[in-house]
Amino acid sequence: MPSILAEQINATVIAVMVNWNGKYYLQASLSTLLSELALHDGKLLLVDNNSSDGSCEYVKHHFPEVSILQTGENLGGAGGFSAGMKIALQCSQCQFIWLLDNDIIIEKNALKPLLDCLNANPKSGAAGSQICLYNQPEIVQEIGAHFSPWIGSLKLCFSGQFRVPINTQPWTVDYLAACSVLLKKSCVENVGIFGDFFIFYDDVEWGLRAQSKGWLLWGVPSSVIRHNFSATKPTVAWREYYRKRNRLTVLALYPPKKGGSIAIFLNLLNLNYLIFSHKWQGYFDLYYAYLWARQDTLEGKLGKRDLTALNQTETNQSTIEFSDTVNEILIDISEGAGDCMSLMQHIRNTKPSSVFFLASHLKDYFKFIDMEGMLPAKEQSYSMLIIGKQYSLRSLKQSSQIYQWKQGRLIKQSCWDIIQDQILKITALVFSILITPIHVTYLLKSFKNQKIKR
Repeated sequence: MPSILAEQINATVIAVMVNWNGKYYLQASLSTLLSELALHDGKLLLVDNNSSDGSCEYVKHHFPEVSILQTGENLGGAGGFSAGMKIALQCSQCQFIWLLDNDIIIEKNALKPLLDCLNANPKSGAAGSQICLYNQPEIVQEIGAHFSPWIGSLKLCFSGQFRVPINTQPWTVDYLAACSVLLKKSCVENVGIFGDFFIFYDDVEWGLRAQSKGWLLWGVPSSVIRHNFSATKPTVAWREYYRKRNRLTVLALYPPKKGGSIAIFLNLLNLNYLIFSHKWQGYFDLYYAYLWARQDTLEGKLGKRDLTALNQTETNQSTIEFSDTVNEILIDISEGAGDCMSLMQHIRNTKPSSVFFLASHLKDYFKFIDMEGMLPAKEQSYSMLIIGKQYSLRSLKQSSQIYQWKQGRLIKQSCWDIIQDQILKITALVFSILITPIHVTYLLKSFKNQKIKR
């Protein structure tokens, strides 16, 4: 028997939006979403993962027409979407389920192209939007992705490029982000709901599972939304745990067609390297995150893990003092665009006139960081070089003042410090090469004939 919520949202299109402390984004996301749904007999189910920022009260007051499922705990994106999908599946009128993140803006006429795409072919199971950056709407985050047959990496379609013309025809993909993906109800009934991943790779695994059952997934550039992309968020240990655990789990469940166990070996090798190097470098939150990710993957454990022992936020940052001669700063922080942007913003608070130059191998960061006074590095000397955990040796030649950005502090590096760091990394790699074959054998044995828990 359908639940009361299922009766409230019974419509042709049911949008499921998951929210956790996202009140800041809800005015823009809900207003644009409800305008689209009104054109296509659609209703919205907001799944709230026990927010503490007043999200539910805000929605009840400003958007009383929105039905809210309060989970009572943080189920993560995967759990929240699954809870909403279960209710949508109970609705007799429902033909399509539209999964959406909360930190989005939906542009006009975004839903119709998705509906047209799914209605054009009975084997079409999912259609995803052209996702552009929230604050740089002309730059594409992704329009689906292809799963590499060799190493199992995701090649995001048009990521970092200018917006694709809306008259471009859809194309088939292997993955669609749950940021905005329309699912055919009959497909969900056949394939099932999301796996128990908590966050990250839930939509990747679902897409691969749908394809294994003969369904087609489509990237649809004529449907456009804007999203607050996570690539501009700094590295945090708890997110790294889920990212590494779930990626390795997906590879074990769906080994790349050509790479097979080689892809699993390379990913486990990288994970083992991260475990050794972060422990020896003193990054203990990340060390435990990677260690537990490996342990839980090998034991086939998914779901939400108690990570309260880890630092839940970005590392506290100390005040940075610069001499007047430091103006042009070369940055070589390879951990991610979010870490790089966080450092630059922190320096700007102390020295607003700073000009930053990004090392040449970090050129992709320019796709997602829009900051005044940030330029590509040139072949010249700089008044200061700031490196992260990972960096290019080539950058070391471009400044006599070298500092490492470590856990919110700048630490001056001598030549001996750099040599010790390189010896440590080589040793970590050697140890990883020695133990990884054992882990690959154990992982393949553990996942033989295993199905994902849903």
